[in-house]
Amino acid sequence: MKINLKQLLVSAISLLVAIATVIGFTRNAALVGELAPVLRALILDLAVLSALIAVFPLNPLFRGRPGTYGFVVCLPAMVPALLYFIFLLPQQASGEILASQLRSDLVTDGSSNGIVEVGFAYPIYTPTVSIRSQDLYTRQLNIFLRMIDANGGETLFRGVREQVPGSGLSVEASVQGLLSRNEGYLLNPLTLPPGKEIQGRAVFVISNLQDGTSFIDALGYAYQAQFELRDPLDGSLVQVFPLNRI
Repeated sequence: MKINLKQLLVSAISLLVAIATVIGFTRNAALVGELAPVLRALILDLAVLSALIAVFPLNPLFRGRPGTYGFVVCLPAMVPALLYFIFLLPQQASGEILASQLRSDLVTDGSSNGIVEVGFAYPIYTPTVSIRSQDLYTRQLNIFLRMIDANGGETLFRGVREQVPGSGLSVEASVQGLLSRNEGYLLNPLTLPPGKEIQGRAVFVISNLQDGTSFIDALGYAYQAQFELRDPLDGSLVQVFPLNRI
């Protein structure tokens, strides 16, 4: 079977489009999750159609019959993505948020126990958390740390924000500037693509304690310590999960 130069060029371009579409779809899950399900299906179908066009010259059954190939092969191949994103995915999306703490990361050395001084009087607590959204669309949440002592006193710490308002130099702004260059840290608001787990180190400035040892002691004596996920717009509580005293 002979393949002319024009067919070879069309196949090469189609294959590149298919690969680029799949890579863009998988690497931009949060952006894709903001689209309507039918648009997500059409994006994947673009990759499917491009791949089928790329291999068309290699199929001897439809040689010289591109119209027949389109109706018999291409159109049916586009149906599964449409069925999944339009019908199955909305049924599977429960809206639930699954979250847990995995560990206290060793930020500097084995003695840090997940706490590191970043040139300030306050310790910086960076627990590793895992969060998965079962929502249909991408959503954003803020993470907080709440500690309750034996007397019922509560202390609430907000995770460091990705965008700190104001131009003044604050502890939060300095920590944000230092840690935001590392993709391993999670800054508020957390962006949760649908059906995808995110893992990373949340960042809390423990501003009511002067050293890491006292923070460890405070955790040990705390009656309750938990993480809270809240809506960034109205502050409503979405999910709570326990802090593991690691």
